[in-house]
Amino acid sequence: MKKIAYIGVDYHLNSLSIAVMVEDEKTFHDLIRLKNEDKGIRRYMNKLSSHFEIKACYEASCSGYAFQRKMASWGYHCDVIAPSLIPKKSGDRRKNDFRDAKNLARLYANGLLTIVHLPTEYEESVRSLIRCRLAFKESEKRVKQQITSLLLSHDIHWAQSAWTKQHRDWLEALRMPYEYLQHVLDEYLGHLEYLRTRIRSLDEQIEKLARSELYAPSVKKLKAFRGISTLTAMALISEITDFRRFPNPGALMAFLGLISSENSSGEKQKGGSITKAGNKRCRSLLIESAQHYAKRPLLSLQMKHDLAQVDAHSAHIAIKCLQRLNKRYWFLTMKGKIHPVAITAIAREFAGFIWAMMQPQPMTAS
Repeated sequence: MKKIAYIGVDYHLNSLSIAVMVEDEKTFHDLIRLKNEDKGIRRYMNKLSSHFEIKACYEASCSGYAFQRKMASWGYHCDVIAPSLIPKKSGDRRKNDFRDAKNLARLYANGLLTIVHLPTEYEESVRSLIRCRLAFKESEKRVKQQITSLLLSHDIHWAQSAWTKQHRDWLEALRMPYEYLQHVLDEYLGHLEYLRTRIRSLDEQIEKLARSELYAPSVKKLKAFRGISTLTAMALISEITDFRRFPNPGALMAFLGLISSENSSGEKQKGGSITKAGNKRCRSLLIESAQHYAKRPLLSLQMKHDLAQVDAHSAHIAIKCLQRLNKRYWFLTMKGKIHPVAITAIAREFAGFIWAMMQPQPMTAS
């Protein structure tokens, strides 16, 4: 039986720095830098595979999963590693490509790395669509801030609620005192209208996708919760991909970065703010959705409609969540917790209800 060669790859656009550690050996078997060209990489992997069983890994980066899929197509095992969860020595201030590759190979051989869940190429394309929509919404927000800043700098302001139809009509009719200021305002308004048009188009595509056979059952379940729209449901599904990969609610909470940090030593127990590790997009959307649970736990017409679309087990979880989170929010508020802290706390519990909703239904006795 061949020994396992653990390969740490420091991946770059133009080159790969590779460190090879063979099981039961204390020193590195090989250190090499290759051009990022398929022919050379495949030749090197073929050479190694003639003597060892290959297990490679590299850090997740802007290069995505392309290298992993390439390795898999050649018949080699390759994992993508979560960079934020790689153990680091606090006193180590030296960093270069080979040191990174050696560190990956060493930790990978000892099972100390956290492997990223790999979506399919179709799931990744859906996730990119959702991220595009979220990015456009952030761009829209920035343009609005730029328009407001421009007007305030010239002592022009709207005294009522901003970004209503009346406000937009006022902006369109507004005339600045100088030609170039008017040109700047027109450019901002034109860019804002363009973003709105693209966002509406993306929303239509996402709505169509949510009604597809693949996503409709999961979207209906998530929409049964108060505060979760089609967009939020699709964002959670596309980012998490498979809720069943989390063995318990705490694992999902940790993935979303909603668990408390801790700095305890001996008898001293000290908790801190949430870790904010993991998926920022899901965490932000979940905290935004949790705002709805500060209101009275009444079933709106929309929620009654959404509950009618799911089975009794799922509806029970959604109603229990509505009552529990509202009660929890006001309990924390009465204890003196400020609003953001209370909302973050119930967002953490909200993740637990979502985990329960998305698990396979328990078998009933016939």
